[in-house]
Amino acid sequence: MLRQIVLLLVASVMLIACSEQTTKFNTVHEGQQELRNINNLLSNQNEHSKVTSWPFSESYLQARHLAYKGLQETELTDSQRAQLNYLIIAERYPERYFVWPIQRDVISNARLQGDFSEQGLAAWLELVETRLIAAEQSNLKLNKIELTLLHNMVTAHLNNNDNHVQTALNKLNQYLTQYKPRTKLGLVGLANGKDWYQSKLNYFSGVTKPPLDWLSEIQQALKQPHSADFLLPLTDSHTKPLVMSYFTQEHQHDGFDWQLEFIDPLKNKRELSEGEQYFWQVMMETDVGIHYHSWSEQQARVNLMKRLNVDQLQADWLIEDIVLYPAMSFIFVN
Repeated sequence: MLRQIVLLLVASVMLIACSEQTTKFNTVHEGQQELRNINNLLSNQNEHSKVTSWPFSESYLQARHLAYKGLQETELTDSQRAQLNYLIIAERYPERYFVWPIQRDVISNARLQGDFSEQGLAAWLELVETRLIAAEQSNLKLNKIELTLLHNMVTAHLNNNDNHVQTALNKLNQYLTQYKPRTKLGLVGLANGKDWYQSKLNYFSGVTKPPLDWLSEIQQALKQPHSADFLLPLTDSHTKPLVMSYFTQEHQHDGFDWQLEFIDPLKNKRELSEGEQYFWQVMMETDVGIHYHSWSEQQARVNLMKRLNVDQLQADWLIEDIVLYPAMSFIFVN
């Protein structure tokens, strides 16, 4: 009996020690570089690191968490601390179930790494499927836009020659072919999705305000006389959120979020023209509509086409940007 108690005490001490682990950084730059290394397969910059960190694997999640904790102990600006707190809050939500961020071609990025292995890629592809199955059991599903983009990414790599990877890709492709997406496009369609969306609104707007209040305020602003003179810088993909086209030219890579290429959006957004401000107000309205009010794709499309005088293809591209980058439009609320 005494032996069992001692073993339990030892195990408890070990668990406490593990939970208190952190990664020590002498500077913010060191912490940011660690996050770049961890997210090397999610980078648009062809980042190379000594060890490939497979996105949302257990080792990735642990390393990222420790890096966040380490950064908390460094000297951060108010803006950096706000972004770090936002990213730490995001750890609570179901992002980990969706292992392959569909904005990034993880397979192509992985092949550029010095330690790339077919077995490692095959294991990660199996993890993508395993986590999606687990998510389904928890009533967490991709929406139809996410499913289409992910399926397209998988089929684009189906001609892989390695047997392990080919087998994993074929299996994932078959799974996605029969996958039934959730009906709601926005975060509102996920468990705790409204809370997740609220946390994003809080960070990107810099203000804590309910979505309904934001919508009322934005729609009131849209009633005012406005200029609709703006350029629409659309691209062939969504590897970068549209907001990044409206950052200053001399932006500094002093942030912590791979989705924004480690740029602090609140410090690096540029001044908007009257027409651009109107454009982003419409995007904010549609953002709340999709992610909070359960707007369908058709509702969002009609709103964008009517208010912005864009065609259907342009409207659909904007909807995809809103779906993939929730609440980012609120960077331009002030």
